[in-house]
Amino acid sequence: MDRVYTFDWYDGPRSGVADCNGRPYFFESQWADIGSSGKDWYMLSPIPAEVFVQETEYWNLWKRYEAGHAAGMIGAEHHPFLPADRPRGEALVRILEGQLKIDSKNHLIAQAEFLPMDKYAGQNKGAEMWVYWKILPTPPSESRKVDYDF
Repeated sequence: MDRVYTFDWYDGPRSGVADCNGRPYFFESQWADIGSSGKDWYMLSPIPAEVFVQETEYWNLWKRYEAGHAAGMIGAEHHPFLPADRPRGEALVRILEGQLKIDSKNHLIAQAEFLPMDKYAGQNKGAEMWVYWKILPTPPSESRKVDYDF
């Protein structure tokens, strides 16, 4: 089981940063399964340590905004940063632009099972998660995707 550090959510994790075998990777969904009963599959590429540190800093700034918004202390007009965090957050956006991507020559193919760290939090968009990666030799085709189900 590996830790998920950051993620974009749309009917499930679509991209983000998570460990795979103890090393941080950027992951990205490669199959839009909205309205489908099949499982997503992902491509994962390793990221440098400095990109990992910057991405998790960005995520923590976003989570501070999200907590303030959920508590009714700040409006949506300030999304995605608290006013005090905005200069650093915008700097991180510029630094990270183009850094989190799949490397066509250095990537893994996997299916994933995402689990919330806190079973009571469920899979809401801000919940911390674990992931089980199942590394695949090739991308699943429509006819073979059931071969890779957990």
